[in-house]
Amino acid sequence: MLLLALLLAAGAYLGIRYVSGKDKPSAAPTTAAPQQTGGAPSTASSQPAVPGESEAAAAPAPVSLATPVVLDTIKGVGREPEGVVVSPDNKTVYVADQGAKKVFFVDASSKKTSSVDVPNTPRFLALSKDGGKLYASMFEDDFSANGMTVIDTAKRSVITSVATGPRPFEPGVAPDGRVWLPIHNGARVEIYDGGTLAKLSQISVPPNPHWVDFAPDGSRAYTSDHESNKLSVIDTKSLKVLSNIAVGKSPHSVAVTPDGGTVVVTNYDVNTVETYDTKTLKLTKRYEVGKLPQAVLVSADGVHAYVVNEGSDTLSVLDLKKKQVAATVKVGDSPRVVGLSPDGLRLYVTAGRDGAVTVLKAAGK
Repeated sequence: MLLLALLLAAGAYLGIRYVSGKDKPSAAPTTAAPQQTGGAPSTASSQPAVPGESEAAAAPAPVSLATPVVLDTIKGVGREPEGVVVSPDNKTVYVADQGAKKVFFVDASSKKTSSVDVPNTPRFLALSKDGGKLYASMFEDDFSANGMTVIDTAKRSVITSVATGPRPFEPGVAPDGRVWLPIHNGARVEIYDGGTLAKLSQISVPPNPHWVDFAPDGSRAYTSDHESNKLSVIDTKSLKVLSNIAVGKSPHSVAVTPDGGTVVVTNYDVNTVETYDTKTLKLTKRYEVGKLPQAVLVSADGVHAYVVNEGSDTLSVLDLKKKQVAATVKVGDSPRVVGLSPDGLRLYVTAGRDGAVTVLKAAGK
């Protein structure tokens, strides 16, 4: 009997020890509840980890070139190409043609093109983070038929289109998936659900916003307010305008550096580009560039800013570390917008009067 009691006691101890988890086998990974599209930014990922993803994210960006090299010119992208973005896998370049109601798909390797018809004249483009959805702002030359359409990039077909405020400009996809759309003739930014294009809210800013970009952590949005000579700083959670900074004349576009420390603004009518510290909101440098600087973006390594000078048919390269103009590169006739491949290796500049896209080598790899 004594032996039986001892055996029962030992079994009970082992059972308690297993339930307590001290020797419990590892549980299968659980998936967090999916994040609602268009909701407030989340501090936790809504997707399970992918093996090797953290290592890929930690890989250093390629070293950008001080003088990008022109590699090629892509034809067959319509009569007046404007907006341009590149797929996450770097294989497809998307181009909005202002000369027709078409968005072009370009194979980055073969340069072969195809197109998707959209309801009205497309102007500017943005991609969802996963590359599955392509957003195009639309309006006609008389500022009618204002809207935004979303294209399924795999099926190459329009999912849906919605009416927007007058003259929508460059859309921006926030880190949480919401689509922010500057309304040029409405002095506001409209915010849409990235999946359904349901309008979620809107924010009044000084007249008239052209471009929007975000801090890497999604906490701030910045808009260039063309007619007011202002740069608006917006809290993306509360949707409150925190500050309207006086900048140069006719700010056209805006870009935030990958480290979130600097915001770059092009001043269209005075041929300058300015940089501001995102913490102090103070001017850090003013650069003289070509005529009518329209679009700007920053290299993957954060060292250079690429500025499209519509009136000079050039691309200015700014060294943000040395605070100087590093190079001026000739591109196509009436360049409009510049896109950077996610791997940081290629630049794509639309040339409105050439009906073409100039391809440049942006990094040394």
